[in-house]
Amino acid sequence: LEIGNPGGFIGGVSPANILHHPPVARNPLLVGALIKLRLVNRSNLGVPRMYKAMLAEGKEPPVIEERGDAVTVTVKAGDYSLPVRVFVEEESERGEGLTVDHLLLLAYLLHHSEIDTHTAAVLIQRSEREARDTLHEMETRRGYLDRGGTGRGTYWVLRSDLHRRLMAPGHPDRDRRTDWEAAKTRVLSVLRQRAEHGEAGLSNAEIRQITRLDRYQVVRLMQQLQEEDTHISLGGRGRGSKYAYRL
Repeated sequence: LEIGNPGGFIGGVSPANILHHPPVARNPLLVGALIKLRLVNRSNLGVPRMYKAMLAEGKEPPVIEERGDAVTVTVKAGDYSLPVRVFVEEESERGEGLTVDHLLLLAYLLHHSEIDTHTAAVLIQRSEREARDTLHEMETRRGYLDRGGTGRGTYWVLRSDLHRRLMAPGHPDRDRRTDWEAAKTRVLSVLRQRAEHGEAGLSNAEIRQITRLDRYQVVRLMQQLQEEDTHISLGGRGRGSKYAYRL
């Protein structure tokens, strides 16, 4: 469903900030009079309410665009998600009602393995500090998220139990990124175990499966491990090369 309205945005409002921008009226006197007469709702409720109604059903949020001198709102058809609807209702019943920001972040993580502060800030139309605070609250007080990484590399993922409860696609544990230091510890442990059992070492592809890192990240990780532990060596050439641990 696509709805169009002639006339572009005014007063600094844009699709990138419409969720939380202070209300701007084309005719402030008329709007004020209508509010006092209780003929219209208080300003700045419509867009958040529209987002929340869609997200609480497990559907995609509306898409708001400015096309020339007109504004269009596109609402995509789709089945609702019963697990999401039940979760939202149960959270509300226990006094933990979800805001539009919470719902947007959860909706994103239902289809992506992780989210960082910058991505979250753009998604919920807040500053990075505000986005970080919201993610931290969802992690520590609400228990929805787990945090990984440090500093600028910090990211958040859905907790495994919530991932399963909301019936998100993918595997809650297999699809997670392994932290850098944890990845080194894991790879070193596997290399030692293989050496103790007389088994072959690990190829770049096998390490990628263990750590969820890409090819070049694995190369860098293994270079660091080799610098830290001289028992690790790389043998062979091309696709047949493997990292091994010498006892």
